[in-house]
Amino acid sequence: MNHRTLTRFIAVILLTVSTLSAREWKSADGKKTFEAAFVALKGDKLELVNAGKPSSFPLAAFCAEDQTFAKNAAYIADAAAKLGPQSFEFSHFADGGWICRLALKTATQTGPTLFTGEVFFLATPDAAKHKADEQVINQLLYGAGGRTYHPLTGDPSPIRAFSLNAETATQVWTDVMAQSGDDVAKQAPPLLEPDIQIITTRGVGIVIGKKGIVVTDPALIKDAKTISVHHDGKDHPASVIPIDGKLDLALLATGLDIEPARLAAKKPPELGQNIMALNLELNSTRKDFVKQPALTRGIISRLSTSGDNFQHDAVMPPESAGGFIVGEKGDVFGIYFQNQTTSKSTPKKGDYGPRDVAGLGSCISTQALATLMTKVKGAGDLKTATTETDIQQLAKTLMSSAVLIVATREFSKPRTIAATKAA
Repeated sequence: MNHRTLTRFIAVILLTVSTLSAREWKSADGKKTFEAAFVALKGDKLELVNAGKPSSFPLAAFCAEDQTFAKNAAYIADAAAKLGPQSFEFSHFADGGWICRLALKTATQTGPTLFTGEVFFLATPDAAKHKADEQVINQLLYGAGGRTYHPLTGDPSPIRAFSLNAETATQVWTDVMAQSGDDVAKQAPPLLEPDIQIITTRGVGIVIGKKGIVVTDPALIKDAKTISVHHDGKDHPASVIPIDGKLDLALLATGLDIEPARLAAKKPPELGQNIMALNLELNSTRKDFVKQPALTRGIISRLSTSGDNFQHDAVMPPESAGGFIVGEKGDVFGIYFQNQTTSKSTPKKGDYGPRDVAGLGSCISTQALATLMTKVKGAGDLKTATTETDIQQLAKTLMSSAVLIVATREFSKPRTIAATKAA
């Protein structure tokens, strides 16, 4: 093996074991221990990686338990090599891993890969790093025993369990065998498909840029499975536009042909200034806003040191999903969001000085929105507010640029198997 091939071989080893949690290995006399990751067993030589460095040791130098572990890991690695690289897709999370589906083997490589093959369980300590519909191409799978799969519908069936490396597969298989107590029925422990609960959250989005660029609450769309905009009785898909998160705002690309809101105030808000809150509430179907926003009055109570936020004492009803803060002359000084699950009405600690004031609402200054727009290519400038002083007409104009954002999330609900009644 030349130097270049050896370097490549070591790089592959390091890539393979970089995600492993090294196990503890013990010497034959039991006096010494160290942590390392299993690589291979070649003859009577055990290859390990310790702190990123590959090393070779006589197998006899380790205790009997570790020798057995190494032999099992080598057997599992050999079986994985014979099976060959596999392609698969993550389906849904299960306790300690994922339910996955293998790709169908095709005679040619042309055409889309179909992940409709065998269902199997992937045991992994890094389950949170994966997500549904994620695909893995040409990956060795290391056998980790079997499971009895209990789907939500249909009868239980035996499926195979795998892992992404020989060491994890061996440890999982060893643990299952130890817990079975030589009971064959327990060597394929039950694996329950989780009951997925879909949570829907609704909130306000405001069109502020060309081609339907919408600003909304980042808490509304965080970790969402789907994001859509409900407008004119239809749901339109939306995608997140990456931006600087300092303002605690999110931008969505919707492609909707909606006139952007006129939010650029001619003058910044002043302390003690009279304002009105236009509170947008959901209607009985929760698929749109009521035609007339709830109007509440107050004054500007505190200005942030950054100028990006301010606080006021106008009442914001719990039913409100968000809205606008306007002045007596029609200037829009700020916007706020108050969706069903998370409210961003609490300012960041220290933004308003050394103490917080209870009972005050807070909002994002429209001056901050103007700065945000400069960071999005093709969004255009924030349009100057109208001089409309008729509050009803102003509310109607502002509502025409407000859209309902609908975000869904999936949560796994644990299941239990009913105990078998004794005869």
